[in-house]
Amino acid sequence: MAVIQRFVIHELFKDKKPDIATDLLDLKNSIILDLATQLIKIKENRTAVLWGQFKENRYFPKGLIDLNKELDESKRSNLFLSLTNATMQSLHKEVNHTNSKGGYICFIEYVSYKDTRFMAAMIKNTAGIKLTNLKPTKEIHVDLSKLHQAVDVNTSGYLKSLSGNYEKNYLSFIGKGKDTDYFANAFGCIDRITPAVAVNKAPSVIRDFLGQFKVDDATQKSARAQLVKYLSDNINREVHLSKIEEIAISHLPDTCSEEDKGSFLAFSKKEQYEMPATFQARKVNVERLANIYYSTEVFNFNFNHDKIGLVGSASDSNKPILFDQETNDIIIKGEMITQEVKDKIYQATFLDIQKTDKK
Repeated sequence: MAVIQRFVIHELFKDKKPDIATDLLDLKNSIILDLATQLIKIKENRTAVLWGQFKENRYFPKGLIDLNKELDESKRSNLFLSLTNATMQSLHKEVNHTNSKGGYICFIEYVSYKDTRFMAAMIKNTAGIKLTNLKPTKEIHVDLSKLHQAVDVNTSGYLKSLSGNYEKNYLSFIGKGKDTDYFANAFGCIDRITPAVAVNKAPSVIRDFLGQFKVDDATQKSARAQLVKYLSDNINREVHLSKIEEIAISHLPDTCSEEDKGSFLAFSKKEQYEMPATFQARKVNVERLANIYYSTEVFNFNFNHDKIGLVGSASDSNKPILFDQETNDIIIKGEMITQEVKDKIYQATFLDIQKTDKK
């Protein structure tokens, strides 16, 4: 559970100077605390998330370092307020190059799972929120659709990265597009989950997700085959995590609950996966998933992953290529041996016989 430490709201306008709050919000006020808590929950439930790190030599990450050096709570609060103020100026500069009109910018410092975190999120006016002098004054209902942009930094992870002992992504951000990039730009965020990485991780996400529910090998293979087909059918086009979710859910046991079926997206956002909502099915990486390639000095082969099975497996009995685990033999069925292949084998064998005879 998140423990809120500091919270302030400023207002961003495109055509005039931002409206800057002069004081932090009182977290003893249940309405204020509820808003901060809801914003963090909404961010955690969003699927359209990108993971990354900071660009070098940007103001915000430097300010974050200074903030976390300060141990005095009163001085830290002042530094937090100053950092959010300066960040608003960066946001104002960036938003002027877009069609966005701005909105309320909520800055929250909190602790989650022993890590200090810093979050900034933009929300629009809703029927359930009333801000007077940038302070919530009545019951708040934050609509999920109103969290347009957000940046969440694992500050503890970022500080570890400065010493070279932490190579993981330490920030996530919501909002990727023509009129939303300005938000991530103002904080100096850079996306580190490339299409190649996303394609390579996709099979592991499905395999590990299904593994939680003791799915058998045949079902695992079916799920992987459907995933690879989906990626292969969309080479160099955008693919969607929601479709991968459908594939995973369709292979769950009938005993799984609705809660189990609804847990895939949260699972895919774990640190070891960090799957984006959409990504390009990069050709070279998809082909590596679809094919098994192996080469030695004696031979090499390149098999379509879906065409090879195991000897003794009923579900693989119709596969044209089989691997015998006991003898380590690869069996290529007769229908795979075309006349052209037969001719080449015969020619090579005939030449070897001639060479032997001459000796």
